[in-house]
Amino acid sequence: MRFIYPEFLPALVFISIPILIHFLHFKRYKTVYFSQVSFLKAIKEETKKKSNLKQLLILISRILAIVALVFVFAQPYLPTNKQDRTSARKVVGVYIDNSFSMKNESENGLLLEQAKNKAISIANSYGPGTSFLLLTNQNLPEQQQLLNPSQLISQLGTVRENPASISLSNAHSLLRNNLIKQQVKSEKIIYLISDFQAHWTDFSEMENDSNFQTFLIPIGSPTSNNLLIDSCWFETPGRKKNREEKLFARIQNRSNQNYQNIPIRLKINDTIKAINNISIEAEKSQVLELVYKNSRTGTHRGLVELDDYPIVYDNQFFFSYEVRDKNRVLAISEANDPAVDKLQALFLNDENIDFEKTTDKQTQISQFQNFQCIYLLNLDELSSGLISALSQFVRGGGSLALFPGANANIDSYNELFGRLHTNLILGTDSSTLRMESVSYRHPLMEQVFLNEKTNLELPVVRSSYRFSSTIESTQSQVVGFNNRQPAVSDFQSGLGRLVSFSFPLDEEITDFSRQAIFVPLVYNIALNSFDPQEIQYEIASNLTLTLPANESVATGTNMTIKALDSDESIQVPVMNQYANQVRIDLHNIISQAGFYQLRLNEDETKTLAFNFNRQESLSPQLTATQLQQALEQTNQQTFNLVDGNEANFAAQLQEANDGVELWKLFLALCLLFLAAEIAISRFWK
Repeated sequence: MRFIYPEFLPALVFISIPILIHFLHFKRYKTVYFSQVSFLKAIKEETKKKSNLKQLLILISRILAIVALVFVFAQPYLPTNKQDRTSARKVVGVYIDNSFSMKNESENGLLLEQAKNKAISIANSYGPGTSFLLLTNQNLPEQQQLLNPSQLISQLGTVRENPASISLSNAHSLLRNNLIKQQVKSEKIIYLISDFQAHWTDFSEMENDSNFQTFLIPIGSPTSNNLLIDSCWFETPGRKKNREEKLFARIQNRSNQNYQNIPIRLKINDTIKAINNISIEAEKSQVLELVYKNSRTGTHRGLVELDDYPIVYDNQFFFSYEVRDKNRVLAISEANDPAVDKLQALFLNDENIDFEKTTDKQTQISQFQNFQCIYLLNLDELSSGLISALSQFVRGGGSLALFPGANANIDSYNELFGRLHTNLILGTDSSTLRMESVSYRHPLMEQVFLNEKTNLELPVVRSSYRFSSTIESTQSQVVGFNNRQPAVSDFQSGLGRLVSFSFPLDEEITDFSRQAIFVPLVYNIALNSFDPQEIQYEIASNLTLTLPANESVATGTNMTIKALDSDESIQVPVMNQYANQVRIDLHNIISQAGFYQLRLNEDETKTLAFNFNRQESLSPQLTATQLQQALEQTNQQTFNLVDGNEANFAAQLQEANDGVELWKLFLALCLLFLAAEIAISRFWK
C-alpha cells in the first residue's frame, strides 16, 4: 500500500488524545469495608470488569477512527503500474496516431474513430482540474497549449487522417518535452494511442524517465484488409514516341482473403490506355504488365489505379515523364578525321537524332549539358578540362561512346576511366583479333536481328587495347574478341553510361564500319540515350529534390510549385546548384498525392508526380503480447500497457492510472468506528 499524500501520516500522533482522555478520566474505585458484604463484593467485581472492557473498546474505536481519518487524507492506494503517484494535480499528454493506417477497420469500426473515443474516455476519467496536451503526427503549434477536458474533446473532433508519420519515440519525446515546459508541480502522464505498426514502434529509442507515467493503448488488430499498388516502373530507361512501352505495377494483397478479377486501370494524360484484371491470393504480391504507346512528345501524366476500401490512399500511383522529339548527339574528333563522316552519314536526316560535330580544339564543354549522347572519336590526348567535363556529363546521366586513338595517351584515358570507376587500359595488343561473341540480349543489341546469327560476319581488328578486369566495375560485355577479351563494353557510372570500344574507328585498323553490326550498335547508343528522369517522388516532411536545370537558374532565386488542379502557387527557394543540377527544399510543402507543376524560370516548367509513402500499408501491427515483450526486452520500467480493445476500457484506465484506491474504504471504516463508539457509549449498560 502506498500514499499520494504521505505528509498527512504524522497526524497519527493524534491517537494520543483519546489515550490521554482514557487515563485521565479512568474511574478509580475506593474500597469501603462492611460486615457481611460478600454478595455485594461479587456484584462490585463484575461491574468493574464490564466498565473496564467498555472503556477499552471505546478507546480502541476512537484510535481506529483517527487512524482511518488520517489515512483518508493521505489517500492510500495499491499500485497496479510501475510508478508511484506523486501528486493529485495532473498534466496529461495524449498522442493520437492519425496516419493513413488508422483508416483501417476492425470489428469496432474505423481505428482513428476508436482512438478518438479512447482519448475522450481519458479526458472524462480525470477531474476538472486536470490539464491536457494533444499531439498528432503533424505536431502543430497549437498542440503545445494546455487544454481542459472540454477543450480536449472539442479539438479531438478536428483530428483527421494525414500522410505524415512519426516514430513512436519521436511522439513520446515531443510530448515529454512539451510536458516539461509546463512549469507546474504535477503528476505527468503520457498516453500513446496507435495501431503500433512495427516500422514506427521503436522502444529502444525512448528515454526511460521515472518522472513520467506512459500508457500504451493499442487499437485494432494485426490483420487488415487492404489491396494496394506498391510501386510502378518501366522496363527500359527513357521514353520514345510511337514505341511500345512496358509499365510494370506491383500489386500487394495485405489481407487474409483472396481477390478475384480486380480491374487495374492505366491512364495517360487522363485517357485510359490499358485495363487488366488480376486475381491475387491472400498475403501475396503480383507484378502486372501494362503495355501502351506514346502517341506524341512532351510531358505525359500517368496514373495506375484500383478500387479498394476502406484504406484508399494507396489505390493510386502517379507518375510523369517527358518524351523528347529528338535526342541531341555530339561527335568530337580531330580535324579532318573521316570517322566523323561515317557517323554523320548514319544520322543524316534521322527523325529521332539531332546530330552535331566538333573538333577537340573547338569543343565548348559548357554545352555538354544540352546533349544526351557524346561520341569521342580517335583522340590521342584528352585534356584535363575535357576529362572533367566528360566525367561530369556521364555521372549526370549522359551516354559516352568512346573510340580511343591509335596512338592514345594511355594515362589521360585512364584518368577518365578512373573518375568513372571503369576498367583501365593495361596496354596495346598488336595481334589480329576477330569479334566472336555478341550479347544479343543486351539493350544495345536487343531486337536488332530476328534471330541470333550463328553465321554473322563480324569485324576484324588488327590493333586493340587490353583492359583490366575488376569486380568493382559495372561492366557488361556487348561484343567479345575470339581471345575472350572485350571488344565493346558497357559501364554504368553515376546516372549515365560509358560504352567503351577497345579499338579506334579507323579503316586501316578495322573493318568495323563496313560490317552489319556497326549501324545498329552505334545507332542504338544514341537512340537509347536519355536524360535521367525520376517518374515519381515520395511525400516526406523533409523532401528535397535534385533536378537538372540550365544556367539561368541561380542559387537564391525563387521557383514556384502548384498542384495541377489548383491556382495557388507556393514559392520555393533554390538551395544550391551544381553540375547543372538544382537542389530545392519542399519541406512540408507537398501534402497530397498527385501532379504538380514546378516553374524553374519563365521558359522552363516541369510536371512532377508525388505519391504517399507505402510503408504505412506494408508494416505489420504489433499485438498486445508483442508490445509487452518489446517493453520487457528494452527494460522500459515506466511504460504500462492498457488493452484498448476491451469493453471495460474505462475501468482498466482508472485502475491503471490510479491503482486500487483505498481512501473510500478507510472513510467507511472511520464512520464505522465512530458509530461503534457511540453505540458502546449509549447502549452498554
